[in-house]
Amino acid sequence: MRAAFFTGLGDPSIMTVIDVPARDPGPGEVQIRVTSAGLNRADANYRRGKYLLRSPGQSRSGFEGAGIVTAVGSAVSSCRLGDRVAVLPSSFDVVHDGSCAESMTVAADVVVPTPANVDDRDAGSIWMQCLTAWGALVEIAAIGPGDWVIVPAASSSVGIASMQLCRARGARVIATTTSPDKVEALRRFAPAAIIDTRTELYVERVQEITGGQGARVIFDPIYGPIVNDHIRVACREAIVFVYGALDVTPLTLGLGGMLRKQIRLQGYTLAPLLGDPARRARAVAAVTALLERGDFTPVVDSYFPLERIQDAHRHLESNRQIGKIVVTP
Repeated sequence: MRAAFFTGLGDPSIMTVIDVPARDPGPGEVQIRVTSAGLNRADANYRRGKYLLRSPGQSRSGFEGAGIVTAVGSAVSSCRLGDRVAVLPSSFDVVHDGSCAESMTVAADVVVPTPANVDDRDAGSIWMQCLTAWGALVEIAAIGPGDWVIVPAASSSVGIASMQLCRARGARVIATTTSPDKVEALRRFAPAAIIDTRTELYVERVQEITGGQGARVIFDPIYGPIVNDHIRVACREAIVFVYGALDVTPLTLGLGGMLRKQIRLQGYTLAPLLGDPARRARAVAAVTALLERGDFTPVVDSYFPLERIQDAHRHLESNRQIGKIVVTP
């Protein structure tokens, strides 16, 4: 079977497609014929050596995927041959079983059913962003009606899932972007307001939009100096989540506003949620219900066949996409 693979670290040109044997499942594992693999910023960072997980020098690629069960281990009772399933993101050995491949073999306890209203071609494009948004905005921040939530980089897959989740829970979204083209694209998700931070004054616009109230939650993948502006636009006892570092400019944190307004600055990843079976089960049940109701819906920017894995990664790094990039083996 074919799998995306890279040696060393670098730009998308190091991505190749190789033939490797499909791995038979052990007693507690399942083998999956992959129908879709969603790309995330983690894929590019991992390839470049800038991710929390480091490549050992040679690795398969893909932190998120879905497909059809083709074999089950002797101790597995949770799924059967032919089941439509997804693999929870970053919950398997990407080095040997990365999802950008025709087949992957993973532990059965990180496999979840694909809702009937989600197409096989989209099934590998939902769990990373939906769980990321739900874990922060619901499990931790408990957003609800009337809350102001700022979603920077709103055209990303996590940004879109966050807007969908806020809408389902009655929270009001201020979406931010740095592109006039993306301003138009974001209107389809009906945020309360959109700010182009390259042409508008972010702090002043948030204060105007919220009537001086400020935002209770800021869900930020950017980091860098804008964190100080997030503190300026936050209301008292707000939460500023940082879950990425698109801007690696060193941050000198202005403590005055954070202390005065009792603001919580919180680093955030999915790892604690995915590593706790009880939390993971609650999150999966909640996200599944939101998918079944149509509150969460896949938003796919483009599909790439496996042989165009380099082009898929180039598009990922172009930052031109609206929503998810999907590889279809």
